[in-house]
Amino acid sequence: MGSEYERVSEAIADVMFGSSQAGRPVYALAEADTVRNVLEAAEIEDRTVTELASIVRSSLQVDEPGVAPFHWQAEAARRHRRQPLETPPALPLLVMLSIAAEQMQADGDLAAHNYYSRLHRMLHVPTSEYQRVENDYRRTADLLWGSLNSWLEAWEGERGIPTAYAVGGHAFIGLPMSQAVVRQHDRAGLHELFALEGMTPGLRISPDDMGLAMDPYASATPSLPLSSHLARLWRVPAARERIVDAACLELEAWDGSGIEAVASARPAVTTRLLAFLRTFPRKSVEFNLMLPYRSEGPDIARFQLVDGDSAVPTISGPGGSTRLSGVEGVSAASLVGEQLAGEFGNDASRPFGRRPKRVTPLRWDDLQGAFVEIERISLGEDSLVLARSDARQRVEAHLDAHARPGWHELADLPGNPEGWLVYQHVQIVSAPTGQVHFDLLPLAPRARTSLTLRGGFVLPGLLRKWSALEPPEAVALAAGASSVDVRVYRGARVDPAMLVAESVQPGELAVLPLVDRDLSDGEYVVAMFVDDASKPSSTALLRLRSANTPQFRVEDVDIRLVYSPDSSLRWPLTAGAPEWPSHVNGARIVGLDSLVVEATTPMPEFVPRERSSSPVVARRTRVGIPMTSDSCLVTGMHRFLLPPVLASQTPTRSIEGECTTCGLVRRFAGTPWAAKKKDATAKAIVLPEIPPVIESDEPDFEVAFDALNHVGTGSFGIFERIAAQIEGSGLFADSFLRRLEVVGHVDVARDDYLQVTEWAVNTSTLVPTGDGRWVLIGSRSGALLDRLRGLINGYAEVTATVDAELSRVEVSGELPVSTLMEAGFTVLDASPAKDIAEALPALSDVAKSLKRVIVPTHRSAEVWDTSAASWRQTESLIKVGAYRLKDFGSTYAIRTAEDIANGTIGLGNAQIVKHIANLWAGDPLIGYNSRSGSVVTPLGADLPALYGRALALCSGRAPREIVNHRMLQYPSVPREIADIIYDRVSQ
Repeated sequence: MGSEYERVSEAIADVMFGSSQAGRPVYALAEADTVRNVLEAAEIEDRTVTELASIVRSSLQVDEPGVAPFHWQAEAARRHRRQPLETPPALPLLVMLSIAAEQMQADGDLAAHNYYSRLHRMLHVPTSEYQRVENDYRRTADLLWGSLNSWLEAWEGERGIPTAYAVGGHAFIGLPMSQAVVRQHDRAGLHELFALEGMTPGLRISPDDMGLAMDPYASATPSLPLSSHLARLWRVPAARERIVDAACLELEAWDGSGIEAVASARPAVTTRLLAFLRTFPRKSVEFNLMLPYRSEGPDIARFQLVDGDSAVPTISGPGGSTRLSGVEGVSAASLVGEQLAGEFGNDASRPFGRRPKRVTPLRWDDLQGAFVEIERISLGEDSLVLARSDARQRVEAHLDAHARPGWHELADLPGNPEGWLVYQHVQIVSAPTGQVHFDLLPLAPRARTSLTLRGGFVLPGLLRKWSALEPPEAVALAAGASSVDVRVYRGARVDPAMLVAESVQPGELAVLPLVDRDLSDGEYVVAMFVDDASKPSSTALLRLRSANTPQFRVEDVDIRLVYSPDSSLRWPLTAGAPEWPSHVNGARIVGLDSLVVEATTPMPEFVPRERSSSPVVARRTRVGIPMTSDSCLVTGMHRFLLPPVLASQTPTRSIEGECTTCGLVRRFAGTPWAAKKKDATAKAIVLPEIPPVIESDEPDFEVAFDALNHVGTGSFGIFERIAAQIEGSGLFADSFLRRLEVVGHVDVARDDYLQVTEWAVNTSTLVPTGDGRWVLIGSRSGALLDRLRGLINGYAEVTATVDAELSRVEVSGELPVSTLMEAGFTVLDASPAKDIAEALPALSDVAKSLKRVIVPTHRSAEVWDTSAASWRQTESLIKVGAYRLKDFGSTYAIRTAEDIANGTIGLGNAQIVKHIANLWAGDPLIGYNSRSGSVVTPLGADLPALYGRALALCSGRAPREIVNHRMLQYPSVPREIADIIYDRVSQ
C-alpha cells in the first residue's frame, strides 16, 4: 500500500493510541478534530473526513473483478499476527467503519441496512458492489478488528485498553458500534455518575449492576450528569447494552477524576471504609479509611471531635485516593462505629465523612488490595460483611437463605472492635423477593442476573488479567431461570469450535471452576446462556498470563538494576542503574575487589538473648463522634426522609428515602399498583445444590513468583499488589521482597530514605551449592523448566519445592554445562558467596553514609536494647544507638554523638539500624551454630540486602524463621564465609 496510507496509519497510532491513553479504554471513533489532527500529523493537505475516506477507499479492491474487496486488508492483518507490536495496517479502515457507525447511531436507527448504506456512501461503493462488500466485510470483520485488539494486548495496555468486542446483537456491525457509543465528552458525565453512586476507581462490577445504577439518571429529564447523547441512545435496547459495557470499562480504568467535585458536596457518599485481612505475623483485621481525594505524598486528615480536632497522617493510595497512615494508632471502634467528619489537608475545600451502618458489605477491590465498603452487595461477588453483634441472628438467617455455602464468621479476630461481627467469603447467590428488614437492605442485591469471574490470582498491570496457574471461577446467576449454562471459549468471540470448558446446571446458578483445566496463556470469552438460549445473556473477557508470556524480555529487565561499589558507600543496601563496570547482578558478579585480607576474628557461637519486658501498648486515637443511644445504629429504628410531593408532580413507580442517621437508602412503592405488584412477586427462595466457597489456607508462593516473573520489573506498589494476594499487610510485602532480594531472585533499588523505588527480576543462573548440586537463581517459567529438564534428561534431576516461603528449583546430578550454555543458560563454576562477602564495606562505613535529617516530631520513642535484642520505651534520644520513632507510623534511625550535637538522626530501616547499634555496642547480633553449620540472628534482625545474599547463596535458600525461639537461620554457611561476614558487621 502507498506511503500516504501508511503515514495515516502511523498517525492514527500516535494521535489516538499514544502513551497518554495508557490504561484507559480506547476507541477507533475519531471526531472531526481528531481526524484533522491525524491528517495533519500524516502531512495530508486536505484534513477532512472525506479525504480520510478517499485514502481508505484506495486500500480496497472494490473495483477489481474477481478480487475480494478487503483482500489487501485481510492479508495485511494476517501478516500482522506475526508481529503484533507493529502498527496494525487496518487502523484507517477501522476508523472509517466506526465513523459510519456513529453517524448511524445519530439517526437512532440501528438496523444493519442503515449501517451499510452509510458505509457505502462514505466509501463511494457502486450499487452493483454493495452485496460483495457487505459479504466480504462479514468474512473479514473478526480478523480486521482482531488486529487492533491484539496490538493493544501486545502493548499490555500502554496504548490503551481494547474495547472492540461484539457482544450480542449484530455480530459484525456490532464491532464498529462498540466503538461509536461513548464519545470523548460523554466520559466526564460517566465519571461524575460513578462518584455519585459511590463507586471506587478501578472497580469491576457486572453489566447488570451498572445498568441498574445508570437507569435512573439516563431515564430522567434532564439526564444529568449523563449527556443527552447517551440518554437518547439509552432508549434503544441494542445501544443500551453497549453503553453499559463501555461504562464498565470506563469504571475499571477510571482514575478518580471528577470525584472531588462530588465529594465536596456529598462527602459521606464518597468516603469508604477499607478492611485488610492479615495473616502475617498473625491472623487479624485492620480497618482504614479511603478518602476521595488525590494526594502526591504524605498529608493530614483532620477529624472533627466533640471536644476539638484530631489530626491523622495520610498517604496516597491507588486510583487517585488517599488513606490513613499508620492506622495501628487509630481506634478501630471509632473508625467503624462512630460518625466521621473532617477535612483533608489544611483548607475546608475537601471535606470527608462517613456514617456507620448496622450492616456493611465490603467487596474485594484488586486495585486497592483491600475490601472496600459498598452500598449494596452484588450477586456472586466475594465480600466481607461487617455487622453489629445484636444483628447476628437476622444476618445469619439471611446468609443461610441467600448466600453460597462456605461463608463463616471470623470469631475472636484481633483488630475487630468489640460489639461487631465479621463474616468472610460471603457470596450472595439469590435475592429476596419479599419484604426485607431495613438492616438487611445492604445484603439484598439490585441485579437479578450476574456473570462474575471470582477469585484466582489477579496480575497487576494496565490490562485486567489472571495468572494461568490460578485462574478464577465463573459464577453465573439468573433469577427465575430453569437452567444456566456457562461456557468458556478460546479467543475473543463466542465460537463453538473454540469451546474449552462448559458447565450446565439446573436452576438459577452455575459455577465453573477453571483451575486444573490446563488453560494456556491467552484470551478467553466466558459466556452465560439462560434456558437453552442460542445467544449469551452475558459475557466476560478472561485474560490469562504467566511467566511463559512475560511483559518484558528477561535480558532487558535483568540489567536495569545492579549493586556497584562505585555508586556510594550504601551500595550493598540499594541497587541502581548499570553505570559502573564492577557490580553484583543477581547471583553474578563482575570485577569486584576484595576488601578483606583475612578475617582475624571468627564468628562466635550464637547465644539466644533474653528479651526485655514487653513495651507498653499506646492508647488508640479516636477519630469520630459517638452515636447517641437513640440512633438507628443502636436501636435499629431508621428514620427515612422522603422527598416532598408537589401537586402537579407525576407519580413514579418508586420513591427513594434516605435514613437521616446512617444514610441507608430504601426504595418505597410510589403507586398502589407498584405496591401490589411487589407483593405479588414475593415467593420463597430455594437455593440449588451448589459447591461451597473453598479457599486454601496455604498461600501459593509459586503462583506469586510466577506473577513476578511475568511482570518482570516495577514499583513497590506493583509488588504490593502481587504480595497482597498472599497476605494483605505491608509488613509481609516488605518481608517477602527482602527474602527474594537476599536469595538473588530480584535486585531492589531504594532511595536515600531506604524506601523501595524499583525492583527487577534477574536472569536465570545455575549456582553450585555442593558436589553435584545447583540451585536456579533468578527468573523462571514453566517453559524454561521444561527446556531445562529436556536438556539435562539422563544427566541430572530437577526438583521444584517451596522453601522458606520462596519457590525453589534444585538440580542434582551431572550437568552437561556446554549444552546448557549453548542453549542460553548461565552456569557458574563456583558460588559467588565469598567474592560478594569480601567486597562488602565495613558496617561502620555504611552507618556514616545514611541520610541525615532533623529529628522529626513523634508521639513516642523506643530505643534498641542491644543486649536483649528488643525495643524498649524511652523518654529521650540523648544516647548513641538505634531508635524507633512512632507517630502514626514508624521511623527507624541511628544517632551518633555528632547527631546528638547537631539535632539530627541517620535514617535506616528496621534491620540495618539494629546491626549498627550492636556494632557500636561491641556485641554483633549474628552468631554461628557449629552443630548445623548455619548463621543465626534474632528474628527481625536479618542481614540486609547483599550482607544477607552472601550467606543465602551458600545454600541457595532464604533464611528460615524459627518463630518459637525468635531466631532467623541462614543454613549451610561455611565457617570461612561466616567469619568474613562477621568481620564486616563488627567493624
